[in-house]
Amino acid sequence: MKELTNRQKMVLDFITSYIQQNGYSPSIRDIAKHFKLTPRGAHIHVLALEKKGYITRNPKNSRSISLVKRPETVSIPVKGKISAGHGIEMFELVDEEIEIPVRMIKGYGNYFALRVEGTSMIEAHIIDGDYVILKKQYRIPNGQIAAVVFDNKVTLKRFYHKNDKVELVPENSSMSPIICDAKDVKVIGKLVGVIRIY
Repeated sequence: MKELTNRQKMVLDFITSYIQQNGYSPSIRDIAKHFKLTPRGAHIHVLALEKKGYITRNPKNSRSISLVKRPETVSIPVKGKISAGHGIEMFELVDEEIEIPVRMIKGYGNYFALRVEGTSMIEAHIIDGDYVILKKQYRIPNGQIAAVVFDNKVTLKRFYHKNDKVELVPENSSMSPIICDAKDVKVIGKLVGVIRIY
């Protein structure tokens, strides 16, 4: 592959980041807007990246840019801590990122990580100190493990919605489920993976 100019590298980095965050490629207009270029100026950079072998694309489709060499990992933000216990205060912000395998990212959506505190999910093999990888979403099927907010606290539990009640079930046989009104519970993410650093 031929070497890139600084501007071409910035455009390639933007395309890579955009695909990782959204699950599809940016359009020429997205690139133009991000770099404050004309669509023609953005198109020239995309053509150069294609000619140098960094991307492929279908000119008939506005979102058809593909990376020739897709990274194996992606960095996502660690938004704070989550309790696998009784609930901790909403998002103690942590200025941190964690690298995860790109195969954990499935389709569209935003992903983030939270660091686990507590032992309520140990029978699901989620222990104190693990990083849980979550896809941001506000609805979830019954039986899935989710990050939820209730009483201004965040916790990780198996989620069941029955009529006007929500049951938050720990994966620890020594602990009891939490039952609360559905209106008092907000799902903020669905568990997609766990990272453990020894």
